[in-house]
Amino acid sequence: MHSELVRMIRRAVVAGCAAASLACTSGCERATSTYSAVDSFESSEAELDFFEMLEKSQSVTNNDALHTFFLLADTEDHWVTYEERVAEAKRRTWLSESFDEPANEGATVGWIARVACMLANVQGGLSMRIAGPIPRYAVRELAYAQVLVGKKESQGFTGLEFVDFLTRLDRMTHLAGAAALEQLPGKGSEPGSVATPLPPVGRFE
Repeated sequence: MHSELVRMIRRAVVAGCAAASLACTSGCERATSTYSAVDSFESSEAELDFFEMLEKSQSVTNNDALHTFFLLADTEDHWVTYEERVAEAKRRTWLSESFDEPANEGATVGWIARVACMLANVQGGLSMRIAGPIPRYAVRELAYAQVLVGKKESQGFTGLEFVDFLTRLDRMTHLAGAAALEQLPGKGSEPGSVATPLPPVGRFE
């Protein structure tokens, strides 16, 4: 099931890379949605449906972003409610203790970049090594590595931008729960693929 989930992500990126690039260039301001995709597809058997809906979303919500990161970190989201996901994310220090944003509000690039750096073990430059993967430094490091394209800390993601971001992140260094990407034939060579050589992880300042 998980390999099929990752395959769905890659198909979404290939099909929508042009639209995603345009959206990245113009920027995606945060928005509040009336729903999160995970509310419709909470069971582990519905992961493909979840990602199919997510990649069509105009805004990736806090709830959907957390659900996605639990899938990639653990291969399964063991938490049912948004409150449970936030509590566990705080326990793992993915989120700050002061985080109190609504479930259906657009997730910020800042905290998503922080979690991504933690999952991918991005060490970063001197400032990040000293202060840790705070959002500002995490955004800077992922932008330097061409994983995060044309985004500011306070902005949000569309669904297409988010799956493109995840694919770029995995090309830089393997996500803990996304090893199945290596099993896909012709990884990064499909027509229209956005795969490009990336510089080494992190940098010295």
